[in-house]
Amino acid sequence: MTQVAGEDENRFAYLELDSVKPSSWTLRPINQEIVKELERSIETMGLLQPIVVRECRPGYEIVFGNHRVEACRRLGMRYIRAVIREFNEEDSFLARVSENLVRNNYVDPIAEAEGYRTLMNRGWTLDSIGRNIGKSDSYVCDRLALVDHLHPSTATKIRAGNLSASHAEILSRIRDPTKQKEIADLIVKKRLSVRTLENMLNGTPSPIRVPVESTDRGLCVRMPKEFLAALTPDGNTPCSLLMRVRGRTIILENDIAKGLRRNVRYRRLMVPVPTWEVDPC
Repeated sequence: MTQVAGEDENRFAYLELDSVKPSSWTLRPINQEIVKELERSIETMGLLQPIVVRECRPGYEIVFGNHRVEACRRLGMRYIRAVIREFNEEDSFLARVSENLVRNNYVDPIAEAEGYRTLMNRGWTLDSIGRNIGKSDSYVCDRLALVDHLHPSTATKIRAGNLSASHAEILSRIRDPTKQKEIADLIVKKRLSVRTLENMLNGTPSPIRVPVESTDRGLCVRMPKEFLAALTPDGNTPCSLLMRVRGRTIILENDIAKGLRRNVRYRRLMVPVPTWEVDPC
């Protein structure tokens, strides 16, 4: 190993690849496409950015750079340029969480939650974890709910990529495991959005398909009373609708939301584009 001392707590070194191992707290699986891209880049330009490791006798544990290490191994390299940081196991985990969240990289929400639970069991607080990763207490609390309240089959769907972290956080509020599993299966089967899931659990009528008829002047849409009631705040306020066509879908939007504060959610009605072979209104 060839090592050069840094001016601060960092040390720069060329480490034998055999002495570098991945962290036991894995946040995301190795992405094969990223590794292939890095292989091409390293083969052409060399390793432009060193990995970050911490001493973990024997050898070193990766803090940042799992994909770079994998690419270098596949290229048959024996040494890799690295920055050695004075991290303990807990600080290393939180640093990796923070870095991935800032870069908007995918993080396995279950693995993230399991890490937070381990820290909590070791005496960390919601506030201390949140400050270290740059997130609020509520963010950490919502993640912890994934390991505390999710049915195992639901957690499996998340890790398989069939459910998003936002879906999972909502599902974790359902304490009945049977109902939670049924709704999780429905989300996957129907590909329900997070908003549709929230509306369904809140008892709000979902957008529905309705007959559409053509006229010389435009379209005539027959809307059920329950949909009209969902469009307005009190169910009685007159409102106008805006119509847009996107692909083979007609989208009707409640115009009343224009005069309200920005964060008011308004309802949408989505119906298939007709063949126009219908009687006029």
